[in-house]
Amino acid sequence: MGWRSGKIMDWVERLRFFLAKPMKAIGNSNIIRCFLFCLSMFLANIVVRAQLKEFNIPNRSQFFPTKNDKSARMNEVIVPLQLPFWDDFSNPILGADKVPNLDSKLWASANTVTLNNGLCINPPSKNVVTFDGRNENGKPYSLNDVLAKGWADSLVSQPIRLDLVEPDMRNSTYLSFFYQVGGLSEKPDKEDHLCVFFKNKDKSWEIVERIVNDLTLSSDTFYQILIPINYDRFFHENFQFKIQNWARLSGPYDNWHVDYIFLNKGRSADDTSFPDRTVSSQIGSIFKDYYSIPARHFLKDASDNLQEPILTLYNLRKNNPQPFNYTTTAILTQKVSGQLLTKEVTLEKPLITDQGRILTGLQFLNVNLKTAPLASEFDVNADSIGIEIKYFMATKDNILIENQGDYDPSKYDPINFRVNDSTKSVNVLSSYYAYDDGTAESSAGIDQSGALLAYKFNLINYLSDTLVSVDIYFPSYDNNSSQSIELQIRKDLSDDASSIIYNKSNLAVRTSAENVFTSYPIDPKVIVGSEFFIVIKLSNNVFIPIGLDKNTDNADKLYSSTNGQWIQNTKVIGSLMVRPHFGGGVISGISPENKTAIYPNPTSNRCFLPICAERIYVHDMMGRKIDFSIEINNDLKVLEFTNPVDGVVLVSYNCDGQNINEKVMVLKVR
Repeated sequence: MGWRSGKIMDWVERLRFFLAKPMKAIGNSNIIRCFLFCLSMFLANIVVRAQLKEFNIPNRSQFFPTKNDKSARMNEVIVPLQLPFWDDFSNPILGADKVPNLDSKLWASANTVTLNNGLCINPPSKNVVTFDGRNENGKPYSLNDVLAKGWADSLVSQPIRLDLVEPDMRNSTYLSFFYQVGGLSEKPDKEDHLCVFFKNKDKSWEIVERIVNDLTLSSDTFYQILIPINYDRFFHENFQFKIQNWARLSGPYDNWHVDYIFLNKGRSADDTSFPDRTVSSQIGSIFKDYYSIPARHFLKDASDNLQEPILTLYNLRKNNPQPFNYTTTAILTQKVSGQLLTKEVTLEKPLITDQGRILTGLQFLNVNLKTAPLASEFDVNADSIGIEIKYFMATKDNILIENQGDYDPSKYDPINFRVNDSTKSVNVLSSYYAYDDGTAESSAGIDQSGALLAYKFNLINYLSDTLVSVDIYFPSYDNNSSQSIELQIRKDLSDDASSIIYNKSNLAVRTSAENVFTSYPIDPKVIVGSEFFIVIKLSNNVFIPIGLDKNTDNADKLYSSTNGQWIQNTKVIGSLMVRPHFGGGVISGISPENKTAIYPNPTSNRCFLPICAERIYVHDMMGRKIDFSIEINNDLKVLEFTNPVDGVVLVSYNCDGQNINEKVMVLKVR
């Protein structure tokens, strides 16, 4: 089978390249093209059928959407910019809804690209913009032709006063940026390209650079390109540049990532380094194995479950080793006996000496941060804990040359290279286990009726506990047909029927907005041992994707089966967004721990109330009303915040004649 699989996949790849080219010999027949496309999909399906498969998420807004408030911008007076022009996307502007957006003072049009920090590999600084085949609403540009190619996403600058550039400096004016093909998402096909346009004095766009994917570009490397602006027709008061990709227009395909855009005079063709030391990645988890752990499991032996998270730094200055220090702090929000207690802990202060912390030129450095709070900082009686880690790096960014720095104000002023020197992350101790960090960069699943997908979990510090629900993130695929799954809880993957301790079929697949989980209560509740498996069984031959976090990798915990033989995953890298919740429940006469408890707390955007909850009201600590929606989910009520919320809110309701007031910490996913 190995030889045949290889041959089939080789022919599939040939078909894909063939379909990407103009079909002059046989005409551009849609019938022939569609037949060949279906044939390629059929051949691929023979090989990978029932194995775990990965696919991009069509709904782009699961990342930081760059949609700007058009109504607000209609009245915005745009003043043409002056050089230098610089943006590394590391410090996006928060809109009224607290969603990060590209800076409208820099960008005239940016609502088709995706601002994100999880689709690429080792960017020059955190956050990039990604180009693919979907529009500003996350829909394919072409709905009728799956093979259509054309101009797709674009990023357009605001007008720039290039007329102010002195004539003798115009031959030293360059635009540069970094780009990567694919990264952790789908790589562009051969001959796909990323183009740069300049607007001339006649207000016409001219293509000045075409970056073609010739299959020699590595998907884990960012390449830098410098483009001279060396014609007089571009030096006018309303100059603009545009970056746009030529791609398949039917979905999230042919991804290019762009970062660190710089336009200025006084440059040369070899001006490829910058006086900038950056944070390149987000902070890793402070917990071993998981991103989130049930609080009481963790607190039983906190010291045994903490680890030093990893952060990636980068030095953009060539041949310039840089000493650096950093400070890390943790803000702990602990819920103890219904009260939320917050304290800030300094985890590591800068060293007195620079020795031992050197970032060499053009080096990516993985730093093990000493940021795990001491076990003694946690209250062993806490019901839940939110842990926000803040990191601040201190280097010689923005230090003048005469002060032993490398910042030249004549070239870079007023650019502030310190904006990319800090970052933060959030870990939660609540009621659930999570391998994922809460953000899906992709999706994965299987597509054969009766196929099984298993996810392995291990309890921390407990031999057994009560499983009350399973949360799954099903991204929206614009599939209006009704789909269902069977949910199983197994103690092992043996053929023994006793291995299945819970089984419920015909559960509706409820797709949702970005990174929003659907909760499936376990009724009746079950007790699981220190090792157990969540198993999803398909009801028909339809691909049902589950959110996949590419920043964390627990691929070895995944298994699939079609004929009774379980195969450990080796195809997909990442962590499926499936989370088991633990708590009280009626099991063989065992009483619930607290029937009026709200969980999870802290939360990101939704929490669960008892079914008896009535007259529900939510407001912030200033008494302002918080909008929410309520959905009944078997024996629970699901409260979901309508708009993004960040901070402590008070949830009030009546349950069986008892008035309940409970503070809930809402931690916005970053």
